[in-house]
Amino acid sequence: MREKIIALIACLIIFTVVLVIGVTTVVRSNARPESTPQKPLKQPVAVPAPAENPPAPAVVKTPVKKYRFKRSDRFINRQAFDFATAARLPKALAKYRYTAGILVDLDSRKVLWHQNSQKPVPIASLTKLLTIYTAFEEMEKHEDINLKTRVTVSLECAAADKVKMNLKPGEKIPLNELFIYSMLRSANDAAHLIAEYFGNGESDVFVKKMNDCAQLIGMTGSQFFNANGLPIYGQKPEDTKMNIASCQDMVKLIDNLYDYPKILQYTSLREINTPYGVIRNGNRLLGSIRGMEGLKTGYTNAAGNCLAFSCRQNGRRLAGVVTGFAKRRNCFDFTAKLLDWGFRRK
Repeated sequence: MREKIIALIACLIIFTVVLVIGVTTVVRSNARPESTPQKPLKQPVAVPAPAENPPAPAVVKTPVKKYRFKRSDRFINRQAFDFATAARLPKALAKYRYTAGILVDLDSRKVLWHQNSQKPVPIASLTKLLTIYTAFEEMEKHEDINLKTRVTVSLECAAADKVKMNLKPGEKIPLNELFIYSMLRSANDAAHLIAEYFGNGESDVFVKKMNDCAQLIGMTGSQFFNANGLPIYGQKPEDTKMNIASCQDMVKLIDNLYDYPKILQYTSLREINTPYGVIRNGNRLLGSIRGMEGLKTGYTNAAGNCLAFSCRQNGRRLAGVVTGFAKRRNCFDFTAKLLDWGFRRK
């Protein structure tokens, strides 16, 4: 009986162990995940397809200066004058007596003729060409100043020596009229008033600007003491100061004047009606020579009769300066024949 009980207990124990093992296996099987989760893949970065017509790169525009009086198309690299092409004058011109002179083809830069052209000489009222050039350079810097700007006549201006317009102290004169009086009438009071105005009341300040302008354009043999060209007398004759320039320097100035077409309008005027009456240009060649453009006459005892001139014919522009003629008529006759000879030269 005892053996049967032991065998029964042993069977129960075996059954219990098998049952426990079976249950454990089922539980573990249900707890195991069906699949191991994978790390998410990185999404590829989208690369835009190249455009068929890619946009042009942005262009940075350089601001263009707007000039009120200057011709920007004449801002060229001015070449030096070629003196190797100079020739002797024919007998018809060699008989004249003068101090210095030069004739240049401004387009080809060839010097056709010159005599003492690099020697600084007194130039009298030819000075006023630099006066008006400097004034226009100043107007380009100050937009609040224009040809209609009115300038009050000062006592010092009214006291200028002849030739003058007899401007009255306290009068208000437009700059446009002052330029006309200076170029056509060669009025010394008008030129002095221009210097006072652009020198902030001090003519000497403007004269310094004139000398600065002269140096900038290569007038290395020039020196200016006033804006009208009159001699400044000292206590002794040797103390007298006079504006001087070489003829070559003056042609450089003429070459730069073409940057300002308005200046050429003044120099080429034969006459004009003004509040002071009709004013006639002192240049007798205007109207008598085709293409004549002025520019300026001058006279003092030291300088003699002088003329700065330019003329355009058949697509060529000749410019020149002559000084030191004893007679005004000879100065004009010589220049007329010189231009005729120059235009016939190739």
